[in-house]
Amino acid sequence: MALFGASGEAANEHLSPPPTLRTREGGFNPKVLNESADYLADHFALRQELVTLWGSLNATLGSSAQEQVILGREGWLYYAPTLPDYTGQALSDAELEAIARRLSELQAEAESRGAVFLFTVAPNKNSLYPAHMPAAYPSRHGEGNLERLLPWLEAYGVRYVDLFPLKLPYYRTDSHWTAEGAARAADALLAALGRESGYAAAPFTEGAPRRGDLYEMLYPAREGAEPEILYGGDLRFTHLNDPKDGSAITIRTQGGEAGRLYCWRDSFGIALYPYLADAFAEAVFSRSTDYVLPEGSYDTVILEIAERNLPNLLG
Repeated sequence: MALFGASGEAANEHLSPPPTLRTREGGFNPKVLNESADYLADHFALRQELVTLWGSLNATLGSSAQEQVILGREGWLYYAPTLPDYTGQALSDAELEAIARRLSELQAEAESRGAVFLFTVAPNKNSLYPAHMPAAYPSRHGEGNLERLLPWLEAYGVRYVDLFPLKLPYYRTDSHWTAEGAARAADALLAALGRESGYAAAPFTEGAPRRGDLYEMLYPAREGAEPEILYGGDLRFTHLNDPKDGSAITIRTQGGEAGRLYCWRDSFGIALYPYLADAFAEAVFSRSTDYVLPEGSYDTVILEIAERNLPNLLG
């Protein structure tokens, strides 16, 4: 570490912080040795290079070195936590009804304030592109959580925007949609609100190679494996706070033509929110998972959640 420096984070890692001799209260920290060991294990020199080497060796043998990454065919990578949906290990009917009931309550709360409510689900990549999944994982198409939730949403009258028929473009080495995929999703949401948009019709270009989140888990020391997809249109909104590359817990924007939006979103919202921010005069995007509508005057409330995260709606 003295020669090469400490290794940093890669992908979604959360590494141990440096050890401290003193506690916040000023006394001696009895965990300093354990904290030192954890810090060295996470930050030792050339760690990311060794992780990349180990990932490459395992991939050559046809296996993934990361339990959260599935090696697909033709260079496709998939996020392992999506397997319960893919293989049909679903929620119970009682849990699905509880989710629909909670969404109906959120919708009723929004409507009581004069707002329109929309619920939408960002598909798991292997739900849209199962052809590249390994044969070792049998697909149970039609038996995932979302498919079985839809009748409950209808029974409770929840306004749902179905993104699955749009065949949204996803990155091969990332768990998320591209900028074009997010644009198509935004157009669908705005159309459901009776608002015209054409974000997906704008030109999209290829930028510099990027490292997808799944690729970076396996090969943190490698360069990007596929080009970034860039939106070529004109987005005229402005940020009222630091969005932290879209990962901030709360993002506030202004600049659209009309309307005030409150939107719950997850990591798929990083690519989605700029289009919605451009469409509304004022917007708040929240990564909070308590799903409590805050005080304020909103005419539109949207809840976007990834398919794999549907169980989070149980509270």
